[in-house]
Amino acid sequence: MLVKIWTNNFIITGDIDTLRDERLTDYVRENRDFIAVTQVKVSDREGKDLFRTHFLNVNTRQIEIILPAE
Repeated sequence: MLVKIWTNNFIITGDIDTLRDERLTDYVRENRDFIAVTQVKVSDREGKDLFRTHFLNVNTRQIEIILPAE
C-alpha cells in the first residue's frame, strides 16, 4: 500500500506491506514501535525533496498523520 506519513519535520511517501484487505489503522496498531517503509521519498514539511531510499523504519510515536497516497 502506498502511504503518505507526516511527522513533526518530514513528509514520508512510500510503500508498506499490508495484508490483503487489512485496514491501515490495524496495521499501525499491530506495528507499535516502527513501521517499515520501502521505496521511500522524504521531503520537508514545505514539500522540498530531501532524499530517497529503498528502506526506512519510521517510529510510530513520531507519526502525526498517515493516509493512503494517491
